[in-house]
Amino acid sequence: MRMKVIVTFLWIAGSMMFLFGCGNTAGQRSPEELLSLSYSGLAATDQYAFTGSMSIKTADGFEFKPQIFEGKVVDHKQLTLQTNSEDTLHWNPVQVLEALNESNEEVSLVNGSNDPETVTLHIAENQAASKERWEQRLRQELERLRENVSLEDRSYKDEWQKELERSEKQLNDMLKTMKAVTVYELVIDRDRLLPLKMDEKTVFSYTYNGKPLSEERHTTVRFQSFDGASSDTVQRTLSHVTMDLLTSDS
Repeated sequence: MRMKVIVTFLWIAGSMMFLFGCGNTAGQRSPEELLSLSYSGLAATDQYAFTGSMSIKTADGFEFKPQIFEGKVVDHKQLTLQTNSEDTLHWNPVQVLEALNESNEEVSLVNGSNDPETVTLHIAENQAASKERWEQRLRQELERLRENVSLEDRSYKDEWQKELERSEKQLNDMLKTMKAVTVYELVIDRDRLLPLKMDEKTVFSYTYNGKPLSEERHTTVRFQSFDGASSDTVQRTLSHVTMDLLTSDS
């Protein structure tokens, strides 16, 4: 009888430990492991949606109208991306997390994050990687502008070509001195290890016409409808954003 009691006790204790471990998947993970698992989890998710906004502010306080966007991923591919701006937007959350997972300078837990359902990471992106990424994006935007405008039979063809050349020279001069410092805050579901919210802040500093200048870009993205259904945690975290239906392929 005594042995039966001991065996029963051990079985119950083991079951409780198992359940406790399953209920707190993020428990003993390092910040780097949580980032890697969050990236892997999102990359393996067949379907999800996200909404976001991107704003740019200059050093003197001037702020451009925020660009609002939403996206939907099906079969692991970004099929739709909608925005309230005519500017082309290319943003893939899996690629962002993959880059952060491979080229970060530091990943740490945010102090004071005591939410039992989520864990928050502070991620500093490698500055060289951040500069390279933004340099590539800016050059692509200039090239897109060059390709999308047809100048055949237009009276201002010469003026437009000169303007493009001037813009390219300005861009090259700016990129020579540009620094990009990017940090992220990533909120992760403790149980599912999927990203719920991502905040990105990038500070650009560069010299233009001999004058030091700076700009700040802030992007906030919220995830929802993983595999077609939002968890309770997601529902509590998300805020509704209304979108204008201006579509662009990505």
